[in-house]
Amino acid sequence: MTSKGTLRRNTLCLAAVSTVLCNAAVAAQPDGEKKEEHLYLSEQFLYDDNLFRDAETNDTDVIPGDPTDPTATPREVSREDYVNRITLGVGNDFHMGQQTLRLKGRVYDARYQDNDYLDYTGGDASAALDFRALTALSGRLSGSYNRTLADFANTLGTQRDIIESTNYSALVRWALGPRWSISASGGRIETEHGLSVRESENLEADIGRVSIDYATPSFHSFGVEYRYMDAKFPNAIVAPGFDASASDYEENAALARLTYTATVRTQFRVSAGYVERERPGNPEGRYSGDTWRTEIDWKPREKFQMLFSAWSELKAYTDVESDYFISDGYSLAPSWSPTEKLNFSLTASYEDQEYLNTRDLDVVGGQRNDDVLTGLFTFTYKPRDQLAIELSYRGSDRDSNRVNRRYDAQVAGIALRWSVF
Repeated sequence: MTSKGTLRRNTLCLAAVSTVLCNAAVAAQPDGEKKEEHLYLSEQFLYDDNLFRDAETNDTDVIPGDPTDPTATPREVSREDYVNRITLGVGNDFHMGQQTLRLKGRVYDARYQDNDYLDYTGGDASAALDFRALTALSGRLSGSYNRTLADFANTLGTQRDIIESTNYSALVRWALGPRWSISASGGRIETEHGLSVRESENLEADIGRVSIDYATPSFHSFGVEYRYMDAKFPNAIVAPGFDASASDYEENAALARLTYTATVRTQFRVSAGYVERERPGNPEGRYSGDTWRTEIDWKPREKFQMLFSAWSELKAYTDVESDYFISDGYSLAPSWSPTEKLNFSLTASYEDQEYLNTRDLDVVGGQRNDDVLTGLFTFTYKPRDQLAIELSYRGSDRDSNRVNRRYDAQVAGIALRWSVF
């Protein structure tokens, strides 16, 4: 049996077993009140059997000793590796009358056993101020920062690329009586790559959104919204005769959203609309078409819940925004907590990615097309309120009409988390 067939079989088996176990939890106890964490420590140990997300035909035995000097003495790299990550996290909410300031952050140190040149310090932080003025006006001012290692599935190499991203936004909401409301938001996204050969992927984007919403007394809601994004790649090459690079784009989207609460245990969420993306420096990269997403949130038992999602959307990975694709897919995510100390969760998803714009020069059989199958299973045990032990397994399989994009990978891990207070 092929590796893809094995992963699909294992994922489906996990889904079946998880569903059977979840439906067996008829006598589960009520949930306890979730305690807020202010300071925690975490130790995670992972094994990855295909760290660089390489195709079987690729050779990743050696790389230059100094990535900036190809003549330097080569060093060996390992296709599989063990990763140790220590994390310190903090967070707190400060309530000041009708205003609330929410602060959250973490910093972690990642160390690789064999490929130690990949060692890095990462983390993320966010701040949000929820405010209310008068009776009808409310909103949020927020900002976030993230630093992490780029996904090797997108870099197609073994070099270390650290990505730093920031996000600033402001939201204002005006209530028009008890049922209607109007909201508007704007923000900016910036992404920077540490690897010099990937600086052309640095992104600066301005975003905006306007929405009108209506909520019924029976917890249903309906809304329409307009979204706008102006994305620039300041380090990308601008061809002669153009004012923008081939990666720059402007996107406009109009959407309608519906939330239908059938029962206290079942909720349906649907959104559908039309999206248009213009690329001034690459007319052939333009796109316009329908977009939609549907979700079913089902909780047949007190301790068991299931989320089913299906979608057709225009997407791109965060670390390679210039490669965008039509994503058609679905996912299934059951979760079961037989007791307050135990939790089982599974997320299985399939996605068909039809690329409309790509950096790749090796066009094989037309535009790039990938099929991505992933499965994530986690088991969490909390012997004490402050201590959590987590076992996890993630399997992923990518098929593509480009040989160098095909890979499968398995990641297994164990993590200990201690909530100091």
